[in-house]
Amino acid sequence: MNPLFFLSHSELSKIRLFRASDGSLHLEQEGKGFVRVTLIRSFPYSMPDRFISVRSAEGHEVAMIQDVKHLAEDSFQAVREELDRYYMIPNITQILAVRKRGSEWHLQVDTNYGPAALVMDTLHENIQPVADSRWIVTDNEGRRFELSDPEQMDAQSREYWKKLI
Repeated sequence: MNPLFFLSHSELSKIRLFRASDGSLHLEQEGKGFVRVTLIRSFPYSMPDRFISVRSAEGHEVAMIQDVKHLAEDSFQAVREELDRYYMIPNITQILAVRKRGSEWHLQVDTNYGPAALVMDTLHENIQPVADSRWIVTDNEGRRFELSDPEQMDAQSREYWKKLI
């Protein structure tokens, strides 16, 4: 299969993405197939469900899915599951404490995956806007967290957030 860029709606209906018994993701199109494919978001923060590159086990691009919502339901579910697993980014739901110690910022946060402690050296490098009211916070260990719509957080979290940005 040659790389297929910007698959049309009709071409998307001919593609099947599914999880094999060993847990790996496979792609089939009209009798041709690839085992152990990986999915890479071209624009992971601004367009997480569009322009998804499908790569072979060797890392070669074999397809480009323009928009996952046009996949058949079973393929859509397999793709969502794979992307969620690969791009797991905890969402900060509450900022519990912010302390500056020397040149380091220490944050205690609660996320949708539980509590976390973050240490950052340079706030302007570690807190990056990705869209209106969305930021990616990266700690010194390279762990990424998303903070969406701080105005929806509790009053204390909003005050801490104002200190940080």
